[in-house]
Amino acid sequence: QGGEVKIAFLFSGLFWGVMLVLFGASMILRAVFNLDIPIFRIIFALVIIYFGVKLLLGRQSFKSDENFSMFRSSDITMNESGGEYNVVFGQSNIDLSNIDISENSKKDNVDVVFGSGNLLIDPQIPMKLKISTVFADCKLPHRDINFFGDSGYETPAFVEGENYLLLNVDVVFGSVVIVEKGQE
Repeated sequence: QGGEVKIAFLFSGLFWGVMLVLFGASMILRAVFNLDIPIFRIIFALVIIYFGVKLLLGRQSFKSDENFSMFRSSDITMNESGGEYNVVFGQSNIDLSNIDISENSKKDNVDVVFGSGNLLIDPQIPMKLKISTVFADCKLPHRDINFFGDSGYETPAFVEGENYLLLNVDVVFGSVVIVEKGQE
């Protein structure tokens, strides 16, 4: 933590294992079917396109520099719904344990691309998390999500029909750890 940027995922076994599997699959396709699919170029191009679209369409949601962490480490404490938080080639600690949803339901987005994020949630606050991972991992309080997939998580206080915080978490080539307050 502190001021140092953590890009540990790029040096982890998970990242390089996935890259080697894809490289091996492309070699098999080339040898067996004579197909030359540039896997790494495609993935890199998709990540660049993703950033471009996010910058073009999502620029108005960057309310301040604290919502966007690129090549740096940041600590964010949220008291009210803040819209969208992006971590790109960096590391952020986002504290969601003080969100006030007494008046109405709220929605936030956290996008982590080539970085890492730590989200602190309070199990006493009703929350519904929708998590999407692509070549990434997400550690939830009671299970892990690896590689590709969509998953959901609800805090114990979540009751359908009552006010809650909807948190969309997208992780691409990164890692996110979601910790319940009191478990950190």
